[in-house]
Amino acid sequence: MITPIEIKVNLDGDVAGALHRLRCADTAAVYRDIWFAESLRPGSTGAPTLLSSRIVIRLRSGDEDDLTVKLRPCVRSRLTGRWAAPFTEPGVRYRIESDWSGERRMLSASVISLRSPGSLRDAVTQGVDVTDTLNSAQRQFLVSCTPPGVAVDNLCAMGPVASARWTGVSVGNLAADVERWTAAGLDLIELTLKVLPRQGDSPVDLHLRALDAQRALEAALRTLGLTIATGDTKTEQVLTALAAARRLG
Repeated sequence: MITPIEIKVNLDGDVAGALHRLRCADTAAVYRDIWFAESLRPGSTGAPTLLSSRIVIRLRSGDEDDLTVKLRPCVRSRLTGRWAAPFTEPGVRYRIESDWSGERRMLSASVISLRSPGSLRDAVTQGVDVTDTLNSAQRQFLVSCTPPGVAVDNLCAMGPVASARWTGVSVGNLAADVERWTAAGLDLIELTLKVLPRQGDSPVDLHLRALDAQRALEAALRTLGLTIATGDTKTEQVLTALAAARRLG
């Protein structure tokens, strides 16, 4: 199986100015609120528990709601049985892809369950344990594929993160998605570009096309006068900031 590659680029500097240079105003944005589930104990220090175990549980609510359970990075040898290959079932999507950010290359696996609009916001507002909102496929995925000894229970929702997403934004000769996250004193912007396998592709073919696309995207951003950030992903930054805010609260 050849795994799709998602290229991610975070930007440094003035977010409003970057959105202007990318001409995001020419494309309609989709707005949603995002929460992340964690099991932080009051007064704890250090990294968020699930994040440090390479588990991300994300709830998004807006015109469409979805809940994602993601392992990143994950080890392919742990993706066994039904989790060895992507699939789609009614209301559930399972995907495996490679995430590229700068020189970092990591495999991720995600189970996404679709929900009725506003239902996840209602669950968060009511203070429901996020564990109770996972569906059977997501529970099975966590049991089957997560490292031993990771307890996924008594989860609280941290957020919200205000998200605005523009799809198909022209960057040079490429079309990328642009997403802005605002939360806990952070204002972040990330561009993503997915490179899919073509019929007859070998893993090397896909890798080389993705490498060309990554270089072209980064070069186009620099031509626009934008600065590419290094360091943690936007998810890592936001989760760390939300956890710190929760401890102080």
